[in-house]
Amino acid sequence: MKWPTVSQFYDGWRRWRLESTPLTIAFILAIGLIAAAFVACPYPPMIDYPQHVAMGAVLHDLWAGDAYATSWYETNAFTYNAGIETAIALLSFIVSPELAGRILLSLHVLVFAAAVLSLCRYADRPRWYALLAVPLMYNHITGWGFANFVVALPWMILTAVHWMRIVDGDRSFARLAGVLLMSGMVAYTHVLVMLCLCVVVAVVSLEVLWKSERWHTGIKSLLVPAAVLVPAVGYSLGAWYWARATSTTVWEHSWAEGQDDPLWSKLRHILYNASGNFADGSDQALLAVCVVLAAVLWMGSQEQPHGRMRRLALVFIGLYAVIPKVFIATFHIYQRFLPLAAVFAIAALPASRERWVKIVSTVAALVAVVTGANLMVRFMTIPQVDDAMAIIDDAPSGQSLAGVMYDVNAPGWIREVWVHLPALYQVRKRGVLAYTFMRNESVPVHYRPGKEPPRPPGGFEWNGQLYDFEAPYARAYDLLLVRSWTNKTGQVIDPAPWVFKGWQDQVRLLSRKGQLYLYDAAEANRLMKSLDR
Repeated sequence: MKWPTVSQFYDGWRRWRLESTPLTIAFILAIGLIAAAFVACPYPPMIDYPQHVAMGAVLHDLWAGDAYATSWYETNAFTYNAGIETAIALLSFIVSPELAGRILLSLHVLVFAAAVLSLCRYADRPRWYALLAVPLMYNHITGWGFANFVVALPWMILTAVHWMRIVDGDRSFARLAGVLLMSGMVAYTHVLVMLCLCVVVAVVSLEVLWKSERWHTGIKSLLVPAAVLVPAVGYSLGAWYWARATSTTVWEHSWAEGQDDPLWSKLRHILYNASGNFADGSDQALLAVCVVLAAVLWMGSQEQPHGRMRRLALVFIGLYAVIPKVFIATFHIYQRFLPLAAVFAIAALPASRERWVKIVSTVAALVAVVTGANLMVRFMTIPQVDDAMAIIDDAPSGQSLAGVMYDVNAPGWIREVWVHLPALYQVRKRGVLAYTFMRNESVPVHYRPGKEPPRPPGGFEWNGQLYDFEAPYARAYDLLLVRSWTNKTGQVIDPAPWVFKGWQDQVRLLSRKGQLYLYDAAEANRLMKSLDR
C-alpha cells in the first residue's frame, strides 16, 4: 500500500482554500464551529432525529445478535430510507449510538461544505461564494430532523457535479465509479433526494439535447452518463415497489395528502422555510444578509451568470412553488427544495472580480463566522437538556414506555425539540415505545409480526392531552415519561391529575427533573386489567 505523498496532501488542502488566507480561515472556522456543535451537543435540536438514532441502535443490536432485540424486531434491508440508521448501526460497534449519530451529523457539515466548493469549482465561480451557503448548513429541514434527507443532500450535490463532468466529456474510470457509488448511496439513504438528482439529470439532458445539432448525436452523448445512474434508479424503483407491496401500514395522516400553502405564503415565508429554527430570527437575518450580498453580486457585475446553474436554481425554486406541502405520504415536501435552489443559485452568480467584491467577500466571511458561533452557543445552551438526559438515565431498562408531552417547545427555539425525547429510552435502555418510526414502511427496522404493541391515537406524541390513561391501549405501557407545562408565573404544574384521572394513588413517581416526570404505572395497569376481566 502506498501512503499519500506530501504533494497529494497539499492538493487536498488546496481544495479547501478560498481566494485569500483570511477568507479560508473564516470558512474553516465557520464550518468547524457548526460541525463541533453537532458533536458536542448531547441532544441535537432536530425534531425527528432521536427516532433515527433509536432505529440505528436497534439495527446494531440485531446485527450483534442481541436476544431482546431479535425477540421484538426484524431488519428491512430492501429500503430507500436507511442511510443514517445503517451508518449509526455500524459505528455503534465502536462508539455509542448517540455519539455515532452526532459524528455523522458533523461529517454531514463537512460534506455540505465540500459539495458547495465542488459546485463553485465546476461552474468556475470564485470559491469564496461558498461562504454564502454557511447559513444553510443548519436549515429548516435539518431542524425538523429529517435525518436521511439531510445527510443525503450534500452527497447528491457532489454526485450531480461529478455526473455533469461526465456529461462534459470526462469518462475516466474514477469519475464513473464515483458517480456509481455515490448515486447508490443516495438511493439507499433517501428516495426524495434521489428524485432531486433525477431532476438535475433531466434538466441537464434537455439542455444537451437542445444544444445538439442533431438529436441522435445528443442522445448518443448521454448514453454513458445515463448508464452509470441505472443501478441507483433501478434500486429506488424496486425498493419503492417492494415497500408498498409488502406493507401493512395505513398512513394515519392520509387526510392531509395534497395539503399545501398558498404561493403568497411560500414566498412571504421563504427565509423561514429555508432557515427558521431560532425564535429570535437571527438565523433568518444572517441568511437574509447573504441574499442581499448575492443580489449585489448579481446586479453589480458586468459578467454573465452561469446558464446551467441558473436553470437548475429556477427549476428547484419552481418546485418549491408548485409541489404540495404534503405529498406521497410525506410531510414538508416543498421546503426541502430550497437548499438546492440556493446552492445552485450561488453557483450561478456572475464571477465578479471587481474591487468592491473584496468588501462583499469580507462581509460574507463575517456572516459565516457569526453563523457558526451563533449556532454553537445555541446548541450548547438548550434549556433543560441536562434534565432530559438525566431522567432517561433514571428509567429502568427493558420496559414499555409512553411519552406524554404537554409542552414540546424549548425556550428560544421554533422547533418542538422534545417531541421524540422518549426515543432515547430505546437507545439507552432497550425498551419498547408507544410511538416509534419502526411502524413505518420505509425504515430499515420493523416489529416482528404480531409483536407491535397497541398504538395510541395519532398525534399524541405532539399533544399529551390526546393520551387517555384509561383507554385499553394504555395498559401496554408501564412507564410514562411526562413533560408538564408551566403557568403564567413560570411554576411547573404537577401533571399527575391530568394524566392519570384519579389513578394517581396507584402510580409511583420514579424521578422528576424540572418539567419532566417519570412514572411507574404498572400497578394501576394491573388493577385496570383486572377490572376489564
